[in-house]
Amino acid sequence: MPGALGGKVALVTGAGSGLGRAIAVEYAVEGAAVLCSDRDAVGVQDVVAAIRGSGGTATAHVGDVTSESDCAAAVALALAELGGLDVVVANAGIPGEGKAHEISLDDWSKVIGVNLTGVFLTVRAALPHLVGQGAGSIVLTASIAGLVGLPNIPAYAAAKGGVVALGRQLAREYAPDGIRTNVIAPGTILTPLVEDAFRQRHGDGIEEALSRRATAVPLGRLGSPEDVARAAVYLGSDASGWVTGTVLTVDGGNVHLGPVQG
Repeated sequence: MPGALGGKVALVTGAGSGLGRAIAVEYAVEGAAVLCSDRDAVGVQDVVAAIRGSGGTATAHVGDVTSESDCAAAVALALAELGGLDVVVANAGIPGEGKAHEISLDDWSKVIGVNLTGVFLTVRAALPHLVGQGAGSIVLTASIAGLVGLPNIPAYAAAKGGVVALGRQLAREYAPDGIRTNVIAPGTILTPLVEDAFRQRHGDGIEEALSRRATAVPLGRLGSPEDVARAAVYLGSDASGWVTGTVLTVDGGNVHLGPVQG
């Protein structure tokens, strides 16, 4: 059982693409058996095939994080087919564009439902098992949009700010049960979700817009899904055994250093 996660079983939501796919693959490389969950049946089967093709252990689950029964089924499948559950990565999310006075209530509710309620339902489904075994690591994917004001994404920012607050609450409440909860807040990462958001915002000018965003990052580039995946490995592993309640920004320095000037 080599690697930082050898012998552990992990549930990763949103594993069919983007950050979730990168996290699932990196977890498998580091020795975890991974329950890959996504509502995209093709995407989640593809990542499972890729993991197995590289010698890793993975099982696919097709489900929606906004469904209580789907979340419960994902946990049950991990226990039944992979023999346990040690790490929960609540990562599934969707974009949400539009100024506050322009977005519809339906659009607001959809973004909050997936990005915040879906995180809660995923974690709630796993907690009875984690509490029962007296150990576990929960990793929540938020965003720097939940920490600083960014234009044109009020529902997304509200949801991700809620994920940050939920992570701190869970960390405090379940520390006596041996469960650690931490939050990753990525900056601009080149994923299908981010590209879709930039395409909605900038149309044919997407490449120029992404280039401008990259030059504003103190470290001089946009992030990759692997940047976030490596942070998720650390927070899911025993290497972070005395770390809980933290918000780890993976953003090239934007939040704490500010954008490059001049």
